[in-house]
Amino acid sequence: MMLTKFICVLCMLCCMPVFSICQERLCRVKVFLPKEESRKTELIGLLQLDHFTPNGDGSIDVEITQGELARLKATTYRYQVIIPDVPNWLDSVNKIYYRKANDEKRTGRVAFEQSQTAIDALITRPAAFEVKSTFGGYYKFNEMEAAMNTLVATYPTLATKTSIGTTTEGNNIWVIKISDNAATDEANEPEAFFMGLQHPREAITGASMIFFMQYLCASYATDNRVKELVDSREIFIIPCFNPDGYEYNRTSMNNAPGGSWRKNRNKIDSSRQGQTWNYEYGVDLNRNWGVDWGNCSGSCGSSTPTTATETYWGPNPFSELETQALRAFAKTRQFKVGFDQHAFGPYYSLPFGRQSLHNTPATDMSTKDSNFYKAIPAIMGAYNGMRAADSYDALGYEVAGGFKDWMLMGELGVGTKDTVWAMTGEGAAGGGTPAFGSMANFWAPAGQIVNLCKAMCYQNIQLALAAGSYVSVQEAGNSSLTATTGNLSYTLQRIGLGNSPVTITAIPLENIQTVGSAVTISSMTYYEMLSGNIAYTLPSGITNGQRVRYAWKIETGGITYYDTVVKFFNATQLFFDNMEGALTDNWTNTASGTPASGFGYNYTSGNWQFTTGGYGGSGNVLSESANGTNYTTTTIKTVQCNTLLNLSTASAAYLTFWTRHKAENFRDKVQVQFSTDGTVWTAVRGSITVQEPGILDGSTINGQPALTGIRDAWTKAVYNLDAYRSFANVRFRFVFTSDNDPSTFKWERDEGFFIDDVEVVSSTAAMVVLPANFITFTGKLHNDNTVQLNWVVATSTEPHRFEVERSADGLLFTRIGVVNGQQSAYQFADREPGQGNNYYRIKELDKNGAATYSKTINLQLAYKLTLYPNPVADKLNIQLATSRTEMVSIELSDLHGRLVHTENRMLHQSVNGLTVDTKALKPQVYLLTIRSATGEVIATQKISKL
Repeated sequence: MMLTKFICVLCMLCCMPVFSICQERLCRVKVFLPKEESRKTELIGLLQLDHFTPNGDGSIDVEITQGELARLKATTYRYQVIIPDVPNWLDSVNKIYYRKANDEKRTGRVAFEQSQTAIDALITRPAAFEVKSTFGGYYKFNEMEAAMNTLVATYPTLATKTSIGTTTEGNNIWVIKISDNAATDEANEPEAFFMGLQHPREAITGASMIFFMQYLCASYATDNRVKELVDSREIFIIPCFNPDGYEYNRTSMNNAPGGSWRKNRNKIDSSRQGQTWNYEYGVDLNRNWGVDWGNCSGSCGSSTPTTATETYWGPNPFSELETQALRAFAKTRQFKVGFDQHAFGPYYSLPFGRQSLHNTPATDMSTKDSNFYKAIPAIMGAYNGMRAADSYDALGYEVAGGFKDWMLMGELGVGTKDTVWAMTGEGAAGGGTPAFGSMANFWAPAGQIVNLCKAMCYQNIQLALAAGSYVSVQEAGNSSLTATTGNLSYTLQRIGLGNSPVTITAIPLENIQTVGSAVTISSMTYYEMLSGNIAYTLPSGITNGQRVRYAWKIETGGITYYDTVVKFFNATQLFFDNMEGALTDNWTNTASGTPASGFGYNYTSGNWQFTTGGYGGSGNVLSESANGTNYTTTTIKTVQCNTLLNLSTASAAYLTFWTRHKAENFRDKVQVQFSTDGTVWTAVRGSITVQEPGILDGSTINGQPALTGIRDAWTKAVYNLDAYRSFANVRFRFVFTSDNDPSTFKWERDEGFFIDDVEVVSSTAAMVVLPANFITFTGKLHNDNTVQLNWVVATSTEPHRFEVERSADGLLFTRIGVVNGQQSAYQFADREPGQGNNYYRIKELDKNGAATYSKTINLQLAYKLTLYPNPVADKLNIQLATSRTEMVSIELSDLHGRLVHTENRMLHQSVNGLTVDTKALKPQVYLLTIRSATGEVIATQKISKL
């Protein structure tokens, strides 16, 4: 062991080929890209680059081996070594994380769980998921196996574990299947496939798959959205496709992260035994698939026939046990979609790996294919800043023999396999904080693991949804309703590969008396957009300016989801422009802001203007780009509305507009900014903005709400202006920003942003909710955590039937009880309300089945306390469920009020497991009291000490 360590040290110090049995260590290098395309290609081939991070100065950050650094030193390319030894750097930043995490375990939390990012709100960390205290926070392969075994044992009906084959070194390639009847092959359910660690140094990919499988199972009983997904899909997950290479990275680095091994461990060339870095071993599995394998005619810098290279494609297609096993397994399944998780970089890599061999979309890719690869990656990357293109357009090089191409095109036909809409995705384009290391790399620091896994879990869910029937819904009407009866309009677009019937229902939420019947659409062609409407009736007593809310409920292929719409009854229109006049009628182009350091923004390279292609396909539209011309780089363009908005007496106000856009995700953006004085401007959050903080790889969002990425279809954006009520001279503007485009991504400069039918409406009426047929509806939360609901209705000669419905979010309601009778006053007790928000409404059904809804009320169960054992001997276990994040004090006092124990703990929004050491307490009765930071008593309970 000492000799091995000594030789490894020599490898690091010498940065040159030596006889060694340890692998080369990675270093982080900034390389300045040459302007000439031929020299760029030469550089990519020299370093065998397929992952890098673009910087703002025309350079890229790469992780390369010491041998590759030696080759770089021998050239004239400009470079700078940022981190000489990545494993040592990882060790230092991970020590900071572990120290802080261990400190905060005493308060019941870890640091990154405090983040208030949107993805944190959407995806909860499974209780079983661990950031390990060794191996850089990552699961070792045997720990992965243990996690899979625990999953199957805990959720035997939801998860199964099967080996699809073994590797050269005898490790199993495990696949986890997740479905509602996992042991049964349900042929009618769409199948989705996910894989990690095809490249074993890309460690976050395996962690993300463990997180994903645990999230699906753990959320099944508590989140109806996850339950429906699992019930209607068969999801197959391989957490570790290359266990030999992964274990080699661990053992050769003595359980430290940072290993650089990329291939499998098949012994290919025994004649090279003992030479530098074990080069006689290994095939790059992602170059070993059977479509375009070994075909590097023209240019293919990241695939080679040389055994000593990292991208060696093997002696034959499917020469490796791993690719053979998955090939055979795929032929037994009916996968619809496939995802191969990689790291690092902010992109999804789509077919084709060899663009130059498949450059005729009409021949090689159908319209359905191209629309799928346009729509779904845009949805998947909504919260992690990912962008999408084929290998060459994303990275500037081509790949032969890749996974995604074989899945899409390889061995199609009866008895083999069908088309699988597959892609690869990079993993380190998510969060992270400077305290725990903020740069993207193969081995993301421990402090980033959970946040990255959350973002990848969201993208995986979206792809699994797209495997079946899936549509997008869009409200299509004006902001105001002008009559108490009429139609609510919508559009639907099919974006999923399935084609089950789609049912759309209007769900009244506020100030709607009745709605028409649900509409069912039996079939839609792919990417087809259909329009429709459902009738409505408002309460007869509604007055001008009142708010009306409803939700579109979409049901298709076992999946249900909702979109909430806010309108007003005869609201006051403060501003409207359909862009059919002159731009100067309502808008002024201005320069604004201060350029970010080092970006050198150009304020005079063009202005917002009217151009063709408005909402609905005709008329003009407001855009920062000229008609048919992509926007320019490193630019800020601002257009300000000339109208001052008087919201001094407003009870409610909204800005709405229609938009579509194609821009580099998280890098080029439009913000809607408001000001009360014309000097201080604030970006405002809207219904389709994103605002993720701490995103890596060139993001300019930085926690500020913005429109970004791709929205191919016209979408209505809605901005609530509550923050500006009481101000008399409110201004607003659109601010476009593009970055300085340091990388080779083809669509760094795209079509841009298009905005039409800009409207601001307000109301001065006191906002009230008018029940339809309901005189009163109230609720009360009792001390025993039960809810009492009471309602009074107008009397009638017909018997009443009421369905009591509850929701955790005010959208997805579930029936929890039925009350029948023929009186005016009714009541119902909910003995098991949920933790946090409990929204209730009453649905009244007449004899013909027509429904009328009460208003919605919300009762919040902030805390729920469980103690065990009681009586207690040595240790009291406390489970305190809460919807808040706060510091609390835990107090034990005797029956005379004397305090015998006190301590502070941090609670987070979940079920908190706490313990109190009671060994030293005398046997008697005590009172447990939990107080908030302000001294409020949260919960009390007596305990007996044995």
